[in-house]
Amino acid sequence: MKKSLYTLFLALLIIFYIPLNIKAASYNYAKFGLREHCIALQNSKEKLYQDMLVTLLLPILQNAVDNYYKEYLSVSPVIAPYDISVLSIDRLGGNETFDFCVKLELHPYVGPHLDVGLDHITIKINSTGRVKVEKFEHIRNYELPSYYQDIIKKKLP
Repeated sequence: MKKSLYTLFLALLIIFYIPLNIKAASYNYAKFGLREHCIALQNSKEKLYQDMLVTLLLPILQNAVDNYYKEYLSVSPVIAPYDISVLSIDRLGGNETFDFCVKLELHPYVGPHLDVGLDHITIKINSTGRVKVEKFEHIRNYELPSYYQDIIKKKLP
């Protein structure tokens, strides 16, 4: 008797629960077009170019982060290329010039990916290949856990 009740319960669970989840998941993707959009973005040339740009700028970005946070933390936060977003890229001086202004958003972290802040960095790139950090904006602080408080030299603004 117990075995047949268990089998009946399992069969009802399979019949009613699983199709509802599949339908709900496909409804969300279809309604908002999220899945197709995410796959298209991941495989797009635009994403490829942005990833390449971030990879090339990574040493300059890390240096800017080091310079900003050295006053506040005894350990330099790390930035990861997958956690950097290109906010904008503008061509300076018209369509036929090769001077650019790039604005990026990044999340520096310490230890096991404990974010210390949200930052925006504006970089200018000129036609001779000169790359210069124009502006470093610290947007937001994130509280570190108690076991990471010892790396704080001074409270972040």
